[in-house]
Amino acid sequence: MIGGSYIEGAIGTPQFINPLYAPGSDVDSDIARLVYSGLMRYDGDHTLIPDLAEQVSISDDQKTYTFVLRPSALWHDGAPVTSADILFTIHAIQDPSYHSPLAVTFTGATVEAPDERTVIFTLTEPLAPFLAALTVGILPVHLWEEIAPQYAPLAQLNSKPVGSGPFMFSKLVKDTNGVFRSYTLARNPSFYRGTVYLNEITFKFYSSLQELADAVRNKNVEGASVLSAHDAQLFAHDGGVALFHPNLQQFTAVFFHQKRSPILADDDVRRALILATDRTTVTQTAVGTYGTPITSPILSGMPGYDSAAPVPAGDIEAAKALLDAKGWALVSGATVRSKAGASLAFSLTVLNTPDLLAAATALQHTWETIGVAVTVEAVDPAVFQSDVLQNHAYDALLAGERYGTYPDLYPFWHSSQISSPGLNLSGFTNRKVDTAIETARTTTDHTKATEAAQLLLAAFTEEQPALMLYQPHYLYALSPKIFGASIATVTTPSDRFTTVEQWYRKTKHTF
Repeated sequence: MIGGSYIEGAIGTPQFINPLYAPGSDVDSDIARLVYSGLMRYDGDHTLIPDLAEQVSISDDQKTYTFVLRPSALWHDGAPVTSADILFTIHAIQDPSYHSPLAVTFTGATVEAPDERTVIFTLTEPLAPFLAALTVGILPVHLWEEIAPQYAPLAQLNSKPVGSGPFMFSKLVKDTNGVFRSYTLARNPSFYRGTVYLNEITFKFYSSLQELADAVRNKNVEGASVLSAHDAQLFAHDGGVALFHPNLQQFTAVFFHQKRSPILADDDVRRALILATDRTTVTQTAVGTYGTPITSPILSGMPGYDSAAPVPAGDIEAAKALLDAKGWALVSGATVRSKAGASLAFSLTVLNTPDLLAAATALQHTWETIGVAVTVEAVDPAVFQSDVLQNHAYDALLAGERYGTYPDLYPFWHSSQISSPGLNLSGFTNRKVDTAIETARTTTDHTKATEAAQLLLAAFTEEQPALMLYQPHYLYALSPKIFGASIATVTTPSDRFTTVEQWYRKTKHTF
């Protein structure tokens, strides 16, 4: 079964194939997942198991983690993986000079290496997501130690990495403008977990979902790293493509930026907008059957999730009555309500993708029926992070947020995470919720974690900082000529590569 290659299309281009920075980009995360390995990993059943480590022990107080490394783990250049590599990687994540978005997870953790194969982490208090955080890829100290932190983002190792994972850098192709066109990885013949079957994986890069879907149709690639719901529905009836659509630990919501928009700072306006919205209709319009309407930031599988919670239908008349009662009048001949000289109007910023634009248009039409003027502002993915998220430059933002390898509420709803690179996009602040989230992070007690989630939900329901819409599926296309793929559960798109060393295609043998 050894041999053959696979070509996959992806959106965007690689920038930092480096575990310290990769979480900011799906393309970087995908390639880094293949090149690097961590102390821990998820298996095909999405169970957390040792990876570079062969033994793991945790103290009774959940504050000390001891790892013994595999003696057979090697870097792609043949050097052995040692505890010094783990120390360097964790210290780099913690060092503000590196500006790693992972720093918050390792705050307060100390790490030491009593010998070349042993690593000991000590926490100031228990941290429930800590073991999952150790799936982060490890960097080779012998190649990175001479690169000063301020120059790390400029290092050639970000594009030509050396890791210990199942695939290793082979070649890259750029156009005349220096833009990546393709990126090829070769199988690691010395991979410590055993034989890798595919000889090569090549990524080709596209600027939009439409271009990527066309590349699949034209057989320029054999798979797509992501699809729009519209294209997924078309490919579902295409025998030349195997469509995977597992649930994703992600939610799509409208985040109300109350500090920027006086209109959205009005509690009654937010309630009316939410009251009028039919989440089921928005979900079907945006992603068809590839999504589940939701009312809560607590998703399926998380402590505190209520599978019996109803999803209310939109109530246009009740929303109108609420606005009438609160003085937002619709004068004769007008289509937009006003109050004390202010028009009931705001902008809705959205990433320029087919699914999100469809959702934005549906919301715009719904809210216009209750007398609200909404201007939809579509933003190109290339500048979304720098121009919109980093500066919180929006009245309301329609976007998706992904919980990641562990459903940690902290980065998304704790008040300390309002400023970039935090992901509290609505600026939600509640001291009791902060305390509950901190408690949930420091306990492995399911009951306490559930109580924290319920407190968040109660405050969320009362204050309405965001309109929760739906939990999307992850839509991924793969050639049926590729065998061995098992993509039942994902928390991030790169999870599709969980069992990638077992992927193979039938090859001809000559004797």
